[in-house]
Amino acid sequence: MKHGGDVLVEMLLQYGVPVVFGLAGGQTLPLYDAIRSRAPRIRHIPMRDERNAAYAADGYARISGRVGVCDATVGPGSIKFTSGLAEAYNSSIPLVALVSDMPHDWLVVRYRGGGNQLVDQMAVLAPLCKWTARLPTARKLPELVQRAFHMAASGRPGPVAIELPQDLFKEVQDGDAPSVEPRFGAVPAYRPAPDPGAVRAAVELLEAANRPVMIAGGGVWCSNAGPQLVALAERLALPVATTLSGKGAISETHPLALGVLGSLGGTSAARKFVEEADVILAVGFKFGQNPTYLWTLPTPGQRLIHLDIDGAEIGKVFPIEVGLAADARLGLAALLEASQAARPIEPVAARIAHLKAEWQANLAAAAAAAQPIKPQQVAALLNELAGPDDILVCDASFASGWGGMYFEARDNRRVIFPRGMAGLGWGLPAAIGAQLARPASNVIVLAGDGAMTYCLGELATLAQEKLNVKVVVLNNSTMGWIKWEQAVFWDGKFQSTDLSRVNFAVVAQGLGCAGWQVSDPAGLREALAQALAAEQPVVVDVETSASEAAVPKFNESASARAYMEADAA
Repeated sequence: MKHGGDVLVEMLLQYGVPVVFGLAGGQTLPLYDAIRSRAPRIRHIPMRDERNAAYAADGYARISGRVGVCDATVGPGSIKFTSGLAEAYNSSIPLVALVSDMPHDWLVVRYRGGGNQLVDQMAVLAPLCKWTARLPTARKLPELVQRAFHMAASGRPGPVAIELPQDLFKEVQDGDAPSVEPRFGAVPAYRPAPDPGAVRAAVELLEAANRPVMIAGGGVWCSNAGPQLVALAERLALPVATTLSGKGAISETHPLALGVLGSLGGTSAARKFVEEADVILAVGFKFGQNPTYLWTLPTPGQRLIHLDIDGAEIGKVFPIEVGLAADARLGLAALLEASQAARPIEPVAARIAHLKAEWQANLAAAAAAAQPIKPQQVAALLNELAGPDDILVCDASFASGWGGMYFEARDNRRVIFPRGMAGLGWGLPAAIGAQLARPASNVIVLAGDGAMTYCLGELATLAQEKLNVKVVVLNNSTMGWIKWEQAVFWDGKFQSTDLSRVNFAVVAQGLGCAGWQVSDPAGLREALAQALAAEQPVVVDVETSASEAAVPKFNESASARAYMEADAA
């Protein structure tokens, strides 16, 4: 006889789910029992923190294009899902969170701790999800799971959470697990086409423009619309800037690629082209504060075309002239088919090449060898040493800026960032998910020391699961972004930003990984090369300068730099 866990896991397999990330709890035992009996078709990755389970499912979903699945036990476990679900919600990442609960008839003692671990957990998680639901009876489990995947993968993707009372989850079930629609195991589940009239209006606007430009957001990756984006850009000689989430939607070696747009990790070429544009085509882009420079772009007078799968996003932040509510791939393909004129790309490509050469020269100068080591040196070497299929996972704060500026996304090389909530500690667990989504790739984590202290326990997960993840820690013993904020806006009155020195190499060794420290710039290249070549998880602890910022507005303040350098001395 089967129980609810068997039914659930059979359905996960039909949706193409090979891995679930979570932390064991007594109320979730039917899930683990069912996974155990179906190995190796599906496996459970025991994380060290429920927040990190959600982050790992997020990283898996970003790299695989499939729905990520995570689990947590009732009460203290489920409540720790909040950071991970919020990141996925704001970044439009499809997740299904499996949340266990005490027996269903314990509801009367839930409030104010009348039952151990009990809390109204779904009320806490609901604002961070597209949809939440509670299993009402055992026989409704298949219907609940089907609805969860449908909601996660349809329209604008996002996380959902379903609550599984212990008694109903382990109840004996008769019959086979029902069949599912496999389309809901990946995104986009459906590809809505744009309105033909809106397509014609958009093409007329683009063809009449003198200085058109395209901005590609994370929706281009969700739709796997890169080839269509490149084809349209080449047809109309459209320079392409990307957000951090869209980085790599066009190879950054392409002559029309401007690089990242934004105050964190952005290029001067991207900003200049977007500022000068008369028509902007925004694709899969939610107009967040970083790529719009605190909503100062687009500027008044610029004409805006917005293509997004979620009609609620169109015109939400800025007035638009043409809205295309459609899947990015179909929308771009429709624009390409409707466009008649083809522009030569050579004139605009020559200007892009000139501006990018100036920018790259500045980057190279900033990454020159120095003592203490600059984070720019580390990021530049990772770009040089990483292979064509490698994945860089940047943690929040300056690590995202260094990765955005220095690591070139091209061909099958990917870079992912936590842009939904930008919470510290996302990088390492997201890399676990990324590695399981693409096992043949080196997965590299770039994180500050502050971020690493959020997720150290997952180094033990790397060792236990033998995951080929390399962790590079920019260790400056401070919360860099906050310290720079105090330097720029608070006259260098530093408070609560300095951290005690942690030897992450020794910590890594204690948790089962290889680990070594680097403080001499002469040994940096060899240390990183050895780490990337190693066939085991490695932590490289790099002692870096705290006097470097990945945000141009910080660097432009001479007084702030003086405060930082004086403090470092």
